Amino acid sequence: MSLLAVERTVTVFTATVVETGGMLARIAVLLNPYDVRELALSLDRGELRIVVEGNGFDAGRVSARLQKVIGVLDVVVSSN
Repeated sequence: MSLLAVERTVTVFTATVVETGGMLARIAVLLNPYDVRELALSLDRGELRIVVEGNGFDAGRVSARLQKVIGVLDVVVSSN
């Protein structure tokens, strides 16, 4: 029996951040009901990385939501 790899679409959002207190909780609320697979904050780089799985959602809308969070700057979106 062979296993076939299932290709899934993921969209990656990367943002420069300047404030971190309570940020992850606010972002988690904003991203509900999206299928968030990764939510990582690097304090060394001042960078937030969010990976959302799936098709059919408006990445521009998600980006706009992220830009409303205090301390989030310059959101970049990439998909594969």
